[in-house]
Parts: sequence; C-alpha cells; structure tokens
Amino acid sequence: MNFLFISENLPIDTYASEVVFYRHFKKLVENGHSVHILTDQNSYTNRKKDLWSKFKVHILPNRKWYYLPFKPFGILKYIRFSHYYYTYTKNLIVEQKINKLIGYISGNFLMAFAAFVQKKTSLPLISFFHDDTNELNFDDDKKSINHNTIEILNASAKVFIASEAFKTNWSKYSHKFCLLYPIPTDNITSKSIYPKLTNLEIGYSGSVYNEILPSLEKFSGYLAEMNANLTIIGNNEAVYQLSTQYKQVTCLPMFDTAKEANNYLIVNCNICLIAYPENMIDMPWIKTCFPSKFIQYCMLGLPTLIIAPIDSALGKWCTQNSWILYSEKYDIKLINQLLHQALTNEDVAKQVKHLRNKVFNPNILHQNFEETLIA
Repeated sequence: MNFLFISENLPIDTYASEVVFYRHFKKLVENGHSVHILTDQNSYTNRKKDLWSKFKVHILPNRKWYYLPFKPFGILKYIRFSHYYYTYTKNLIVEQKINKLIGYISGNFLMAFAAFVQKKTSLPLISFFHDDTNELNFDDDKKSINHNTIEILNASAKVFIASEAFKTNWSKYSHKFCLLYPIPTDNITSKSIYPKLTNLEIGYSGSVYNEILPSLEKFSGYLAEMNANLTIIGNNEAVYQLSTQYKQVTCLPMFDTAKEANNYLIVNCNICLIAYPENMIDMPWIKTCFPSKFIQYCMLGLPTLIIAPIDSALGKWCTQNSWILYSEKYDIKLINQLLHQALTNEDVAKQVKHLRNKVFNPNILHQNFEETLIA
C-alpha cells in the first residue's frame, strides 16, 4: 500500500515521537509498502540530513510574499489549506496512488491540514496521539489547538493512543482509539539484570523538563544515604547544577541517537529511573503520557524505579500491573527498599523479561500497527 504521512514531525532515528514514526515506517517499507512524507519547508530544511533515503519526501513551500497570513482557524486557514491542497497535494495523491493518510495529533498546522486533506479526498486517515494537546498547551493558541484536535479526531478512522487515559479525556472518540505503546528499537543487546557492580548505578536518559528538576533534586539528596550514584543524560542545562551540588550525580548532554544512550546505560548502569513530581498538577500531561524511556529501559533488560502520582497514566499502569519497583512518593526508606529489591528480587527480573519479550516487543507492536493500518 501507499501511505502519505502529513506532519511537521519527521520520521527520524532520534528520540520521542520522531523515532516512533521512523521505526514503524521503516518496517512498513521493509515489508513492501511505500511511505511518502508531506511536510513544510522549514521542518524539511532543519532535518533533511537525518531522513532515511527510502522515505519519499514532498515539500509544502514557505509562505510567499503575496500569500495572506496564516491563522489556525477561520477563512485564513481555509484559504491557505486550499492553496496547499490544490497546488501541491491533490496531484501527489493521484500520481503516487496514495491509499491511506497518516496524521500526528500535535501542533496547530499540519495536524489540521491532514484533517483537511481527508475531507477533500475521503481517504482513510489513521492518526497517532502521543501527548494530549489540552494538557500541553496553556498559551493563547489553546482554543484553536483544541478545535483542530477535534477536527482531526473527527476525520480519523482510527487513532493510536499511548495510554488508556486518552479514553477518559476524549471519551467521545474512545471507539476509534487503539492502544499502541511507543515502539522501541529492536536488536538490542540486553544486559543481565544482576550486573556485578560494586555500587548502585542509576541512570536517567531523556527529556528533562523544568517540572522534573525539583523531583530529581529531591532524589539526588537521597543518594549519599543510599550509597548510590545517578547519571542524568538530558537536554536541560539547568540539571547540571545537581552535579555541582551532589558529588554522586553525573550529568551528560543528550546523545544524538537513542542507540548511543542505550549503549551508555548498558555499560554504566544497573538500574534506571523515572522521577515524576508527586502532584500531577505540577506536570499535567503525565495524566495521559506513557514514557517511551520506560519501554526502552525494559528492552535493555534493566529494572526501572518509577516514582509517579498514582493517578498518572504511568502510576495507574504500575498499579494495574503490580510493578514491584513503584512508589507514588519520595519516601527514602521505601525507595531504598525498592532499589535493594531491584538487584535481589527475582520477580523483578521476571517482570522485565515479560515486558521485553511480550508487551513491549517491537515486532508484536509493529504487527498490531500494520494490521490496523491496512485493515
């Protein structure tokens, strides 16, 4: 089949949603399908060197001087989208014999254009929904983003969600939702869950939001008493103050790819960490967000200590799945006990192995994705 993915977020072997798209779309191509990418000029210019050559990319040009200004609502949106559709998209769909559209519910531009194209063509649209737009956006665009999110949900035949919590937030569309955990990379060399290290070596790799900094600082304050070290691989310069304040903390910049980060964790760590604020009000999007880093940690064969509110998507998952290494609070006594269990309790190893081989298995996840896509 021939698929057209419409988004500013490109399928690239990096992090977050981009790498999820890359892994699924690469497998689609390897399975004989054709994947076309329709994106804007700026997104393409910024990331073109990282795109896989077997993806077929098509560009929507930047605004020319005589274009009316774009607004994500009303007549100005309709005028711009009509121009992009009739000038650049309609013939593309015909010439490339596009069978289905793929969208990504994020932002306020090409998300809405994907819905527009679906209405014009009546082609089936299948969308990814990784982060709830209502929980992420608190600025002046919130109203239009909500409106455009509703538009693409209405236009989508199926929507891949990252956690069951989306069904609560968007109950009207729950019949369209299909749970699909973020796909990890395959062919990972798993590390023994009981590495012979003389100390607790804890690793964190991924985005470090400002909202997480107080939690990481609180956890760092426990390290000396727990005789443990923490390495943070992140993208927030503010986190470096922790390595100055606590000698047990090492901070490293983000690696270019998830593979490099994985290799570091395998060699240098025996436990991984996910540290959310205790109160969901401090980080509202964790109500629906399911962190891909947890899946990646499991694929490495590393146990993960999870500290998260019980009403967050991850907290609910831990409760429902009896995740041994879970705490809803920063209780040093409990955390110390959990870290000890991480290296001594065989049931922890069994949980990680089950997730690695079954629930988060990339081949199983992609099979579910592809079967839904082509149905």
